[in-house]
Amino acid sequence: MNRLLLALAALLGLVSPAAPAAAQQPSAELARRAAELVPFFRGEGDPAALFSPRFLAAVPRPQLDAVTAQIRSAHGAVRRLVRIEPRSATAGVVLLEFERASLRFNMTLEPNAPHRIDGLLLVGTDVPGDSFSAIVEELRRLPGAVSFAVARLDADPVMLAELNPERPLAIGSAFKLFILAELDRSIRAGERRWTDIVRAERRAPSGPLQYWPPAAPVTVHTLASLMISQSDNSATDNLLHLVGRDRVEALMPALGLRAPERNRPFLSTLEAFVLKTAQDELLQSWLRGSEAERRRILATRLADAGMDDIDAARIGAAPAQIDTIEWFASAGDLVRTMDWLRRNGSDETRAILAINPGIGRTLAAEFGYLGYKGGSEPGVINMTFLVRSRAGTWHAVAGSWNNSAAAVEDARFLALTTRALQLVR
Repeated sequence: MNRLLLALAALLGLVSPAAPAAAQQPSAELARRAAELVPFFRGEGDPAALFSPRFLAAVPRPQLDAVTAQIRSAHGAVRRLVRIEPRSATAGVVLLEFERASLRFNMTLEPNAPHRIDGLLLVGTDVPGDSFSAIVEELRRLPGAVSFAVARLDADPVMLAELNPERPLAIGSAFKLFILAELDRSIRAGERRWTDIVRAERRAPSGPLQYWPPAAPVTVHTLASLMISQSDNSATDNLLHLVGRDRVEALMPALGLRAPERNRPFLSTLEAFVLKTAQDELLQSWLRGSEAERRRILATRLADAGMDDIDAARIGAAPAQIDTIEWFASAGDLVRTMDWLRRNGSDETRAILAINPGIGRTLAAEFGYLGYKGGSEPGVINMTFLVRSRAGTWHAVAGSWNNSAAAVEDARFLALTTRALQLVR
């Protein structure tokens, strides 16, 4: 459920610590490795000679090949190294020109010889003469289904660009925005506090909390921060249990969801994993069941479910029940949810949304504020942003791409949504 964070938050490698102040000219090592990126993006050379073992452990060769292929698909063949903006002898921003765009990468090298690339992060995509209409046209050509919206947030959202903005699609972990909103409402109502201690007893795959000691005491704030910034599913399920499934369901219409019934009963991440990998009898009972019958399944057959009930052998690279066992919202729904959080949410909640910007921090720093939550699994990607320009204008950008027949191209979708963010910047 949080493949997006793994593949996009560090798209081509490791996010390295901040580098020292900028140098005037790139070092010989930085210049050499930057130049070697050109043949690398042409599919030439040996990645083991270019990238450090630490990098390749985090981004194995098949994943590296897939991401670079997506970049070539989205932007065409690489043409040349345009320039290097050094921050130190072993770190800087590299600008590469492709056929249809110029891409900016944060690059860091190993501190010692042979100074292989230790981190490479896509932080910006510049398309000459770019426009919302050009982005929408590229989105329209994607295989599968897309819902996309860009809105200026005034008294009500004012749409600036859209494609099927009210079509509900699977959104993966972006559903955690609804839990965050209910948590925020309950804290502002005095029902609980950010400093309340919760025994983290629920476990679900992905995220660090699944490995913590049983019933570890954590604050509500820690759970919310893990849920949003790392898409930690154990933190999510503990928070959902705390605020209540029924309360989240009741809040969704107020958040602006036009078809909230698609998310009733509102699933925990563990329940979704179990159902997606269930044997045929349980799966068919769920798929054929009414809302009331599904609630009975949750209360009986899944009441004591744990991670051992997930059939890991049935988890693969292909889309699994993304049209039926999921969380659903349109881009318009998510724009309205972000606007609700802007108008009604606390400063603490917006600060949690801003922990992980979802894009390179270089581009994120060009906004006065940038909050983010996304979601991804095979066949599903969502990216949802709440941004304020340095001039004080608020916007929301939300997009989902579903393909029940094949995995979607995360890097391609990231590039398109990043371009939309640059236009509202």
